[in-house]
Amino acid sequence: MKKIIVADDEPAIVDIVKKMLKDEYEVIGAYDGEECLKKARKEKPDLILLDVLMPKLDGWETLKKLKEDEELKDIPVSMLTALPLTPEDTREKPLDKIENYIVKPFTKEILLRKIKDIFEREGEAKKTYEELKKKVGEDMANEYLKLTKAINRHRRLVGVIVDSATEELSMSVRNVILSQKRLIESLKKRLNEIEKLLEEGNKEK
Repeated sequence: MKKIIVADDEPAIVDIVKKMLKDEYEVIGAYDGEECLKKARKEKPDLILLDVLMPKLDGWETLKKLKEDEELKDIPVSMLTALPLTPEDTREKPLDKIENYIVKPFTKEILLRKIKDIFEREGEAKKTYEELKKKVGEDMANEYLKLTKAINRHRRLVGVIVDSATEELSMSVRNVILSQKRLIESLKKRLNEIEKLLEEGNKEK
């Protein structure tokens, strides 16, 4: 069973997430940023759900420390927030380090869908990584894995922005979406080149 840490200073939110996920995942609660880091080092979770506003260390500070730690940097992180994030909110934040963000309150269906999307695509990427490593070498396999993670992360963030958009969506946010889409396309081009190498290797067998 995959392990998820949910870090939120509101015990009620932690309890709600535990109840929503208990049938499919092991959920560990943390109530501030420092506790989240300690439990992440001890438990090595498969995913961290991280509240933005927390005492001691807020969500962004906790995220920064997670990504600077060699043992924890590859754990995917989703942010929990009471309001959709705007370009102003994230101007100097490491938005590119999160998988997506989940706006509270959320339904069980939305939470499960966002989590399953992360795990399913991560599983597919790791499977292809192992094949590439055997057939075309570790360097190419590592490049593929980094590209895939980046594409999936940016795709999810674009989806979050679109889902939270209204008819009065500002031009600045539209520009963010277009920028993200262009980045995804450039990454996918290189990804396709690597996948083609794998296909050619399979044909030669």
